[in-house]
Amino acid sequence: MDTKGIIITIVVTFGIIGLMVAMTGDQNERLENRLTMYKNTDIACLTNGHVALASHIHPNITITVDSENETIPANIGITEDCMPEVHTHDETGQIHVESVVAERVENFTLEDFFTVWERQIERPGYDVTFALNGESKESASDVQFIDLSEIEVAYTSNGEPKEEPVQLENGAATFELNTETAL
Repeated sequence: MDTKGIIITIVVTFGIIGLMVAMTGDQNERLENRLTMYKNTDIACLTNGHVALASHIHPNITITVDSENETIPANIGITEDCMPEVHTHDETGQIHVESVVAERVENFTLEDFFTVWERQIERPGYDVTFALNGESKESASDVQFIDLSEIEVAYTSNGEPKEEPVQLENGAATFELNTETAL
């Protein structure tokens, strides 16, 4: 092949690659515009369940309260009408983070998990610390979801009055204030 043929082949190849990249970007933008959001959040519902996912990761979470493990409920966030991009399926502590738009998965944090769970991160009567793969983090929004990462949330009594959780059937918790002096 002569030099002219090589140049034409290179130009055509780059043109096709550029067109493919542009089409993928347009497709992601169209998908973003069609997402149904979960309960007035920036977290989308997966309307087709696990079909056509562009990305799917599984960070693991452990929550302790005064060194005692707290059970992470099954089906956090899942309703009859919606399976949000951040949810659980069982009580193992494995969080499912999945989306039809791959770039969305990279932006989810522990704060999003608590939003879907409908629980406050801070608890009266406790100090809270966060760690991602053993590295201390300042806040839940600093704990980025990474596939197979280990997330630790530790609540430690701080001597102030506590609210004791009351578990409801759907895995949500309400709190009742314990006005006795904390230990």
